[in-house]
Amino acid sequence: MKRIAKKVLVLLIYILFLCLLLEIVSRTEWSIRRDVSFFSPATYFYYPELKPVAMQRIVRGDDPFDILLLGGSVLTEEWGSISRLLAERVAYATKARVRVHNLAESAQTTLDSFYKYRHLQDKSFDLVILYHGINDVRLNNCPPQVYKEDYSQYSWYKVINLFEAHPALASAVSFYSLYYRFIRIQEKIGSPPKYISRKMPLEEWLKYGDRIKTATAFRRNIEKILDIAKNKEEPVLLMSFCYYVAPNYTLEAFMHRKVDYTLFGAPVEIWGIPENVVAGMDVHNSIIRDLAGYQDGNTYVDQKAGFPQDGEYFNDICHLTQKGCERFVDGIIQKVLERVPRPPVGPGEAEK
Repeated sequence: MKRIAKKVLVLLIYILFLCLLLEIVSRTEWSIRRDVSFFSPATYFYYPELKPVAMQRIVRGDDPFDILLLGGSVLTEEWGSISRLLAERVAYATKARVRVHNLAESAQTTLDSFYKYRHLQDKSFDLVILYHGINDVRLNNCPPQVYKEDYSQYSWYKVINLFEAHPALASAVSFYSLYYRFIRIQEKIGSPPKYISRKMPLEEWLKYGDRIKTATAFRRNIEKILDIAKNKEEPVLLMSFCYYVAPNYTLEAFMHRKVDYTLFGAPVEIWGIPENVVAGMDVHNSIIRDLAGYQDGNTYVDQKAGFPQDGEYFNDICHLTQKGCERFVDGIIQKVLERVPRPPVGPGEAEK
């Protein structure tokens, strides 16, 4: 019996050693890939943009004025300059100290914004700005039987949803790494396909994008964001989504730079068939308008209605040129300034 017990003990120690080694290897890999600390939970390996914000002291009503941006690539510095322009315009107009915490990321949807905002429950922002409309549309490009309300027909969410539903799992990066790879293998060799492509939508599935299945999930995700904001007493600025399909647009004309855009960032077909993408954005915009009155204290700006339909303002269907970014900030600046307290005026300044 002692010999058996000793063998079992050695086996357990060996298994623990392998688990520890796997955890070390996984943390090393993801810390390099995401440029995040080795000791971070898995949450920061799939949402690395969260960590810089989570590490700061953010208190509503305190100095500086803290603005949180939630959205997709249009709000990122990689695809435009909206966050910087917004900070500059607010600071210049009010002379207040301003911090813009930009959690927008390319290709991410309302579900990502909900998850990230939920992770910041202990932060208190002076204003939350939400801008979504096109990335959710991409999730429509699949047969009805494949579509899922939790967006898990896209492998990214198949992985993320598990860890967001069970936060304790995020402490084991090795489990995240193994599950991520399992889903990626399943995605690559699965037949028939189970997931929406990470690149261009599957050609055989494009036809299914004419049914805007995302309407319910899009609404629910935004409502969840608004519910968190209400509980935290944080005002939210909602906007309709701006887009411009250049006249005579075709994929071939876009690739040969023969349509009315400036830098030709991304073809519409990344999100689906152009008419289906437009239909999806229109449905999402109507939901945003409807939710504008979801609760008191929020603000709505119909950016789409007043935005110029001209390639001088657009690099593609939704990404903005510098002039477009300036026009975008023009559309919301007054609503933002209404939220910013003015610094106290000194005696000498009051006499001027």
